[in-house]
Amino acid sequence: MSASQPKDFLIVGQGIAGTVIASLLEKSGSGFLIIDKLNPNSSSRVAAGLVNPITGRRIVKTWMADQIIPFAQKYYFDMESMFGISFFQNVDALELTSSVHEWNEWSRRMDEQGMSHYFHPDSPNESYRDKIKEFVKLVRITSSGWLDLSSFLTAFRTKWRNENLLDEEHFDHTKMQIIEEGISYKGEIFKNIIFCEGYLCSENSYWNWIPMIPAKGEIAIIESKELPENFILLSGMFFIPLGDHLFRCGATYEWNFTDELPSAIGKEKLLTMINDVIKTEWTLISHTAGIRPTVKDRRPVIGVHPEHKNIFIFNGMGTKGVMLAPYFADQFVNHLLKEKTIDQEVDVARFYKKT
Repeated sequence: MSASQPKDFLIVGQGIAGTVIASLLEKSGSGFLIIDKLNPNSSSRVAAGLVNPITGRRIVKTWMADQIIPFAQKYYFDMESMFGISFFQNVDALELTSSVHEWNEWSRRMDEQGMSHYFHPDSPNESYRDKIKEFVKLVRITSSGWLDLSSFLTAFRTKWRNENLLDEEHFDHTKMQIIEEGISYKGEIFKNIIFCEGYLCSENSYWNWIPMIPAKGEIAIIESKELPENFILLSGMFFIPLGDHLFRCGATYEWNFTDELPSAIGKEKLLTMINDVIKTEWTLISHTAGIRPTVKDRRPVIGVHPEHKNIFIFNGMGTKGVMLAPYFADQFVNHLLKEKTIDQEVDVARFYKKT
């Protein structure tokens, strides 16, 4: 590639954020190159991929659920059609209520306008009796499900690697230069660069002023032949049925950590959490960990650098990346290519513009 023919975008990172933004730029006809060194412990690789329209502890609708969930589902189904692979599973969730007071609170929310369509009147209460801890009733939540993130990311990774659109290496910040034509990296010229580095943006000199509060999360996969497999179970944690009696369970939260590897303490927390919920026999199959790219105000960070017009960020999806990424990637691509505005709540400018 010569300096006279720069590609439109250099994308750093191929987690859920980088993958979705690249897929939409590709659909628009934009040229790009992704740089990403495969990290099996990245948050996107080990995350549950859970979609849930209701935030259980406060029993409120997930932020922008009415917009982001239908958009995300359509996007993932479109990607399934493109690859001929099943990525997204529409599975209702069951929230366990452990007291009459808790059940009454959920019942009140279920009748509220704008919330009722997220609940199903029938729940398989008896199927779970004696298999999980004592409960009053199970609340059945619709429009939920989960994305097989590993398969989704791998499908795109294989595609782009075969098309020479992905370099499997760590991004070397010292090799990047801002020049008149745009961005120079290792002798190649790009018009723009988009950083989708997850929590590592805290180590990026262009973005280290963003108030990130990375959270380490640890997840287990267990086998339980007696636990029903038709629903996602929620009770301060999740049990996502993967098929063949396997369940992804978690997750822990840790803000003080030294690495992204699974820990003995995290494992012990997970085992205790699992035993507190299910009463069937189960076997631990695997234990993984990752660092969530969470921003202080719990909103994504999207937009342009305050001093460099061709340096962008698409990051901060936190624990809801599967739900948030498609909607805001679409908004971001429209901003990049058509100069459409970015929602103020997610615009990175909120951290550098005076109110």
